[in-house]
Amino acid sequence: MNEAAFAKISALFKSLSISYLTCAHEVCRTSEESARVRKAAGMPDAIGAKALLCKLDWRGGTSEFITLVLPGTHTLDKTKLKTALPALKQFRFATPEELMSLAGVVPGCMPPFGKHIFPDIGKLFVSSQIQNFERVAFNAAKLDTSIILLTTDYLRAATPDMVFDYSSPKLELE
Repeated sequence: MNEAAFAKISALFKSLSISYLTCAHEVCRTSEESARVRKAAGMPDAIGAKALLCKLDWRGGTSEFITLVLPGTHTLDKTKLKTALPALKQFRFATPEELMSLAGVVPGCMPPFGKHIFPDIGKLFVSSQIQNFERVAFNAAKLDTSIILLTTDYLRAATPDMVFDYSSPKLELE
């Protein structure tokens, strides 16, 4: 999808001497599909790092696009997000057109990065829940390729603006 973003991510990891794996797989559009193919490829311990591009409107009239990252086994908890960010007036998910314009990607392959990779995306907020997992994996600007690395290395490379709890585990349906 976005070869330039994939190359920037790889170059960032190389510049920081971060080891990572790439895994080619079938096209995946959801966290659940990605988890299934990564497990089949022998990497069941890597939690998906789900990246959501969102537009935040702040009290006082400013707005910005930011990336929210949370474990693929979690959902965004809007109450926690609004509690942690009292200046937040409202927010919404980016449209497919905004995703393409700001990150050059289609839904399902937004990498978990902000301004280091995408200059038009203001901030990167990471759910603290991701620290409960040793490894993260994500579709890196491509629906058919995952990157897997240590969570500590991801956080070192991504340099989030904030790490706080704004996600909750998905409820299992029986």
